[in-house]
Amino acid sequence: MKEEKRCFWLGLGLGLFILLTTAGLFTVDYQGRKLSFGDSTPLAQVERSASRAQLTVKAFGQKRTWDVTALDKAWRFILDFSCMPGGSVE
Repeated sequence: MKEEKRCFWLGLGLGLFILLTTAGLFTVDYQGRKLSFGDSTPLAQVERSASRAQLTVKAFGQKRTWDVTALDKAWRFILDFSCMPGGSVE
């Protein structure tokens, strides 16, 4: 029983360490771009067109885009279902 708890806490600690380190690296990259180049575009944003939704991530000198139309539709359905603003597209 004690061995299982030790494994759990080790896994939780390593997971939190990786999460916080990654978040810190992204924050430093964003703030560095903002201070050095005056580039205040967000780190990640969803750009919606009439039929598609694309996630654009700009970090570490790279700009990548992914098609997230299905996830966007699911998210909007959840918002609409729970009567929260932003759910239905007018």
